[in-house]
Amino acid sequence: MRVGIIGAGGIGRVHAEAVLAGTDVSLAGVYDVDRDRARSLAGALGTRAFVSPHELYEASTGVVIASPNRTHAGYALEALDHGRSLLCEKPMAVSLAQAADMRTRAAAASAVCAMGFNYRYLKVVQEARRHIADGTLGRVLHVDIAFKRQSALTRKHFTWRDGEEERCTSGALGDLGVHLIDLLHFLFDSRIDLTCCRVGLQTKVPRKGGMEVRVDDHAFVSGLLESGPSFALTASKASQPEQTGFTLALTGSRGDLVHDSQDGPVLHLRTGVDWEQIKLLGSGGLEDPPGEVPGWADSFLDQVHAWAGAVTGAQPPLHMADFDTGYRAQRVLEELLRLGGRV
Repeated sequence: MRVGIIGAGGIGRVHAEAVLAGTDVSLAGVYDVDRDRARSLAGALGTRAFVSPHELYEASTGVVIASPNRTHAGYALEALDHGRSLLCEKPMAVSLAQAADMRTRAAAASAVCAMGFNYRYLKVVQEARRHIADGTLGRVLHVDIAFKRQSALTRKHFTWRDGEEERCTSGALGDLGVHLIDLLHFLFDSRIDLTCCRVGLQTKVPRKGGMEVRVDDHAFVSGLLESGPSFALTASKASQPEQTGFTLALTGSRGDLVHDSQDGPVLHLRTGVDWEQIKLLGSGGLEDPPGEVPGWADSFLDQVHAWAGAVTGAQPPLHMADFDTGYRAQRVLEELLRLGGRV
């Protein structure tokens, strides 16, 4: 399977490196509206820089869309017109209407359309899902889940992520929180009950480069899953270094499970008085960037393997999020943004 990457930014590079590390895929090349950036990435990776998306479609059997959110729908529909399978970065689009159009077109196509919810492939998430399913924790009563970064504090210049054009999907809730929305759905095979959510959206860094930041950089959501557990979700781009990372804490009727990525690739499980430390062993195929969540790079590798396996029919799409999944997360995201007064 030959994969073309649309978007030569940081996340596009991560996808390209995952493809290069894969055993069942090859990299056709990259495209970006910024031709210099595309040439730079292509040169670094030893691949081709396409001058148009249509050239990329013709040279590829699968397309990764890793461009700004507002472009996802356009590229996805073009690629489907060319009969190409898709792996689209999250969030799916900048509106529920766009996501609905993408989902409808994907359902009518023979292509395999996946969403870039790579956190599903973190070993801690899969281990937590196993403990929920096998009843180790009993009935889960409450979930605390958080994803915190400091990019709003460290990035001093105004970018496309800070403006209105993305309809707030590039803020903390749309960019980071959408992963957590999907993980709540994935861990419990249950939807978020939108009738009882409470949402707080803050912009802690209100100006960059003399321009007003129009998106949230810190978000908090509390609510219930339809299957019963309550949850507290925090997504932040304005956290101090000692607070950054991914955390997950489950409180059950018979036990508790806790993970903090700053502790490394371990989780803590308690079903009695004492805590048990469980080491999380990953594939070790790719090296995580400094300060990144343990296993983050490998999650992209596992994701591309799952997608490629589904495209070629070599294996079932284990844990793969499809466009129905992306639409469901987009629906929740748009409602939470509305409740927070952003749309």
